[in-house]
Amino acid sequence: MKKHFQSLIDKSHRWYTLSFFLAAIFLVIGSQVVGTTDNIPGLALLLGGMVALNFALTNPWRNSTNFAIMAGVCLGLIALTFLVIYILSLLHKTQYLSEGIVMGFTGLICLPGIVAGAAGAIFRATRGK
Repeated sequence: MKKHFQSLIDKSHRWYTLSFFLAAIFLVIGSQVVGTTDNIPGLALLLGGMVALNFALTNPWRNSTNFAIMAGVCLGLIALTFLVIYILSLLHKTQYLSEGIVMGFTGLICLPGIVAGAAGAIFRATRGK
């Protein structure tokens, strides 16, 4: 893990890391200026910012399978989240459910991870040929 974070700032990846990170910052700030409450452009800006943040952290990956694994793990986390919600609702333990935490986790972490993983896998797979 230490080598991964060092590779983010080495000379060959520094420009990509900084570019994706600045894009993420500007997109998230833009989404907050526009507003995200029932506003599709604001939500799209926020999703784009989180996808750019994912790419800022994963740009040294050169193998398409790494991106595909990331997308699969995020998809599995969403499925596991829904399974836990279903089990808690069957047990009538809904006081342990928080809509904000679940939506934040699935919408701000897992969904951008799936988009970034799928796009990165496709881009890396087609770029190698």
